[in-house]
Amino acid sequence: MSRTALEDTRHELIKAHILDPENSPLPGDLQELLDRIISVSKVLDKNPILRQAVAIHQVKYPEISKSTAYCDVRMAVRLFNTLHTFDYDFYQTWLINDIVTNIQKCRATGSDKDRRIIAMEHANLLKAIGEKPENLPDLLRNEKHQFYVLIQNNNQQIKVELNNLKDLPTAALQELNRLIYGGNEITETHAEQIMNT
Repeated sequence: MSRTALEDTRHELIKAHILDPENSPLPGDLQELLDRIISVSKVLDKNPILRQAVAIHQVKYPEISKSTAYCDVRMAVRLFNTLHTFDYDFYQTWLINDIVTNIQKCRATGSDKDRRIIAMEHANLLKAIGEKPENLPDLLRNEKHQFYVLIQNNNQQIKVELNNLKDLPTAALQELNRLIYGGNEITETHAEQIMNT
């Protein structure tokens, strides 16, 4: 006997489970799956980085494997489309193409009513695209200026050019890292506390 996937389950059953979990009409395995997916979707809203979301999800549900956690995250992204997964570029392209198509159709008829619609669509197009900025950003700004990282240690200030920072020897970078962060390495219990908050 094949079992129904969560994505194929009727919306009314999922809604009934969310509203009243004690009297859920869903089978037990789908109830657990839906609870995990709702949980990980909330995690994704606060922590959209996939690897971190999976790690937090595994802390909440230690009985699941890493591959199951990734499957839960992928399903949550499919079922609960959020701010982080919405494709604004696609939406804006679709909107602009739709407005342009309407303008072309109205222009082909040439009636007075269609001319008014063209004027409204031009206003909509201006809202979608936006006004042309007066001053465009300078793309060569990084090449015109030098950027420095100021390092202060025991009242001594060292100015290191940002481009030269990558050229420092590995030992110097490790020492710099130790000085900046005080040599405090994170422990496993501290990492677990961070993940639980």
